[in-house]
Amino acid sequence: MNSLQADKRMSDAEEILGYDFKNPRWLWEALQAAGSPVTRVGTRNLREGNKQLAGLGDRIISVVIVTMSVEDNISIGIFSKKPLCKSRKKGLRPILTAETGNTNARIQMCANNERLARLCDTVGLTRCIVRNPSQQGMVSQRTKADTLEAVVGAVFKDGGLDAAEEVIEHLGIIDLLCALLGLPPESLAWVRPKSREEVHIRSRGKQPCYSTDLVGDALLII
Repeated sequence: MNSLQADKRMSDAEEILGYDFKNPRWLWEALQAAGSPVTRVGTRNLREGNKQLAGLGDRIISVVIVTMSVEDNISIGIFSKKPLCKSRKKGLRPILTAETGNTNARIQMCANNERLARLCDTVGLTRCIVRNPSQQGMVSQRTKADTLEAVVGAVFKDGGLDAAEEVIEHLGIIDLLCALLGLPPESLAWVRPKSREEVHIRSRGKQPCYSTDLVGDALLII
């Protein structure tokens, strides 16, 4: 891959994330799937692609979800299908309620691999991944999920926790905590960027359909 192609992928990824990297090497590392031909970024050897950053990003996402619970004084409850949040003053995120269940359930609900992989496709980040040549152009669910977590880890390394939290919200990773409230999609627009499909449907004067599915213990936005 030449430098122009690499720059294009990073530029596209920054636009998707809504974040400009001070040190773009972190982003470039985050875009490397396991088995990518890129084995070194700066002084860092990439033995497993973006796996290290993915592990970091996974923990940052968990920290953000737990911090939201602490800030909103959420007690540990039993997972249920009751409304997940109540409204807060305009311009701020909704307040989670105890009915969202225990912290581990909320983390699994928002950050399971299947949901993260779908988000990776929806926001367009999948096209930025530097793939393993042996996969013949295919990108696995795990690779997509790892990449979404890795870019969060990269933002944390580059700009700290506040920057990572903004990107987590911008990508829609924590939207599911309020998806079952019954709020109109517009009420979540400050958190979740609209997909290309959603923009296209709205441009035709129609309203997109939103649904949630239960898969094991995880709720998924489709």
